[in-house]
Amino acid sequence: MASTTRKWVIGCGLGCGGAIVLAIVVPLLFGLSMMGPMNRAVDAQKVLTAELGDRDSFAPPPGAPGPDRIEAFLAVRRAVLPLCPRFTEIADDFQRMDDLGSQSDRPDKGEMFRAITQVSGSVLGIVGDIGELNRTRNEALLAERMGLGEYTWLYILVYHSWLGHPVPDADHGPSDEAGESGSRRLEKQKISLIGMMRRHAAALDEGGQAESAAVWRDEADRLERSADAAPFPGGGLPAEWEAAFAARGDELRAAWCGPMAEFELGEVHKSGMSVHTE
Repeated sequence: MASTTRKWVIGCGLGCGGAIVLAIVVPLLFGLSMMGPMNRAVDAQKVLTAELGDRDSFAPPPGAPGPDRIEAFLAVRRAVLPLCPRFTEIADDFQRMDDLGSQSDRPDKGEMFRAITQVSGSVLGIVGDIGELNRTRNEALLAERMGLGEYTWLYILVYHSWLGHPVPDADHGPSDEAGESGSRRLEKQKISLIGMMRRHAAALDEGGQAESAAVWRDEADRLERSADAAPFPGGGLPAEWEAAFAARGDELRAAWCGPMAEFELGEVHKSGMSVHTE
């Protein structure tokens, strides 16, 4: 779960929940330098959506993913993984500030000043980093002919359902300009995932696999009623899915980046000089 410091500072850095209002947050020249990665991310996303559909249009085919789809997924992971050290550095900056604040009621002023300076730099830099992550991911998805829906489907099932990594806390603070909080965006992602699960169950039914369809339909029903953010918590994926992931298990494990996870499945949208993530 994100720390209070991290939520508050990133929340302000992203316009309190995802909106980046450049004219307020940073000087114009620095704002323009941040807009480069964001503009490229938005452009790449438009092309990806136009060619392969949006997240909610993805209908998972019956059965577990074949080796070719897992290889495509891994290719995208290999493309974005070089960005992991930057997000790790940012996470470390926030952690150092949290640690200083928890050591005593009156932490060393010099150390606190240095920590605040590092965190401030991280907040300013993370905007461009998120844009670069989105651009790199979208371009890699396009190259692999994998839409964001399929990528989200595999990402959640691999990293949260199979490997058990917790779904990151995306609540950066108050609502953004569109009235959407981080929690609301996470809820939208969950709703999208449940829709995929139901379409997957329907495809299994059509393929004469009623028993397998019931497993996914029941889990979609359970997820809809629960506070869980991912299906099959604590394991429990159907055996064929476990086997498909296990065949490339070492590579899938190595391609995880915890500090980057909070931003991996986001989308960026631009309106005038404002960009928001969701």
